[in-house]
Amino acid sequence: MGGGGRTESTNQTTNTNTSGSSAISGDNLGVVLSGVNNSSVNINSTDHGAVKSAGEIAKAALLSNNFAMKEAGDLGAKAIKANSETLGEAFNFGKSALKESSNAAQKAMAENSAVSRAAMDNVRKNSADTTAAVKAMATQSGENARAALAMAENTASRSQIGAAGEMSKVAIAVAIALSLGVAIVAMKGAK
Repeated sequence: MGGGGRTESTNQTTNTNTSGSSAISGDNLGVVLSGVNNSSVNINSTDHGAVKSAGEIAKAALLSNNFAMKEAGDLGAKAIKANSETLGEAFNFGKSALKESSNAAQKAMAENSAVSRAAMDNVRKNSADTTAAVKAMATQSGENARAALAMAENTASRSQIGAAGEMSKVAIAVAIALSLGVAIVAMKGAK
């Protein structure tokens, strides 16, 4: 750029000047000829390469603008790609978090189900144990009642032949047998 070249142009103008003087005022960088009637004047003027340099500068500016526009376009494309990748990663993160949350919820539900199942099994076992204890108490109560009836029959037969002292002994024996029966039933029920 700017090496400058030489541009030349030729212009031939014929003027007839009847006055041999010219008046110039202010800055005038042009050419002034005076007193040249009936003569031929050849004038060569040059721009010292200014037009050529201006063209080169304009060409370089256009190339620079073209490069800048290409770079701006590339930057925009990269920004769009980066935003797309970021958005994709955000969606993947959300998807992963949702999946993990769902897995945790399913695991918690499975564990809750296992705990509930174990609790129900314990309730069933306790119910079965309670039913067995009630049956055992009923059986023991029946045996105690039979023993008491047998003792009462013995007492009745003795009362016909025995004395009042023997009756007291029988009543004490019945009370002891009943107490033992109730204590045994209570101990079985507590287990």
